[in-house]
Amino acid sequence: MKKLILMLTMFGLLFSQDKVYTFTEEEVVNMGNKVKDLQTTVENQTEQLGIYSELIKKFENQTEIDSMLLSFKTQQVNILKDREVLYEKQIKLIKPKWYENKWLYFTFGVIATSTSIKLAGEIID
Repeated sequence: MKKLILMLTMFGLLFSQDKVYTFTEEEVVNMGNKVKDLQTTVENQTEQLGIYSELIKKFENQTEIDSMLLSFKTQQVNILKDREVLYEKQIKLIKPKWYENKWLYFTFGVIATSTSIKLAGEIID
């Protein structure tokens, strides 16, 4: 069986080239020019692929940097929110109490002064 396949393949290869193509000189020149054009196109595309691969690397680096910046911004926002909560707590602590009112102290001062003057006047009389 293998010999039969081998013989058929050999006969097929030997006798398959019955057609002979002849090209004119102009056709050969045109094919040569097309081949040159295709070679320059391939060279240009190879250069473009190199440039594109460099751009892809730059864009990947930029996306990594952007994602880092985005994560830092979210961290910053969270820190600022925490700081806002702490400031609100600080305002509650610093806000004067009812007994730290300046008008209350003024009133007590006036009452104390007027009482002491009245008592001093009564002692002298």
